[in-house]
Amino acid sequence: MSDKRCPILLMLLLLFYLLIPEVVWGAEAGEQKWGVWLTLGRFFNLAVVVGILMWVARKPLAAFLVSRTQSIQEQLSEAQKVRREAEAKLAEIQSRMSKLDDELRALKETAEREAQEEYRRLVAEAERDAEKIVERARREIGGMTRAAQMELKAYVAELSIRLAEENIRAEITEEDRGRIFARFVTRLGGKG
Repeated sequence: MSDKRCPILLMLLLLFYLLIPEVVWGAEAGEQKWGVWLTLGRFFNLAVVVGILMWVARKPLAAFLVSRTQSIQEQLSEAQKVRREAEAKLAEIQSRMSKLDDELRALKETAEREAQEEYRRLVAEAERDAEKIVERARREIGGMTRAAQMELKAYVAELSIRLAEENIRAEITEEDRGRIFARFVTRLGGKG
């Protein structure tokens, strides 16, 4: 048997002996003459057995208690180490959380500022595009106006020539035609 089980077994036997009635051990009902001395004897026997058990179990019990104490101390130091690490992590997380509010505020301000700048840039670009479109429309209108004016002038000139031709034809007689023809031939003859 191991050293740890021996003291425990002896203690159980002792308790078993004290708790079992005298009838089981063969004592007869008439042997009650010892009275109190019997009870005192039993306590003395108990004290002797407990003393022997303690003397036998002192070394294994002491070793067990020392190893148990060391184990508990190691567990306590490990628990304290883990606690310190957890507290450090908690402090770091709290620090980061407090900084997180500042970072979020800064990000929000930056995003708002960039959005306003982008809005201004888009408005300015739209205004430039609108000005370009208006200027192009003006040029196209100017070009179309000049083309229409030239077309109108050409039409007016053509119409004027036709009207003049019709007026001249209506007013020129056969005699006038003969004179114009003769003058034309004379000019051609004098040049040649």
